[in-house]
Amino acid sequence: MTKTFIAAAAIIAMLTGAAGADAMRNQTNAPILGGWTETEDKAITPEMQEMFDQAMEKLIGVDYTAIELIETQLVNGTNYKFRCEAQVVYPGAEKKEAIVTIHKDLQGNLSILNIEAE
Repeated sequence: MTKTFIAAAAIIAMLTGAAGADAMRNQTNAPILGGWTETEDKAITPEMQEMFDQAMEKLIGVDYTAIELIETQLVNGTNYKFRCEAQVVYPGAEKKEAIVTIHKDLQGNLSILNIEAE
């Protein structure tokens, strides 16, 4: 009985704290719903490039080029965080770095959630 109580208390502590959530993710290697997971292979696959291009196609004034896929987040669909090169569309514009977050819902619809200049 005491061992069961101690084990249950340890599980509750792990589930309620951020450190516990990270420890659980590290033990199971599975992403936690709602938590960001760093990608192991940051290379942009053709599928990721197509998704990125489709999400960004209606955005005008700045050209964004995906450099790497940094993180993913399982939510009602998936959020993707890309490190990008950004350049305002005018001659001689300086290239900057930006982080673009794209959401792909369960039906496959794409939307830009955030663009953060670095």
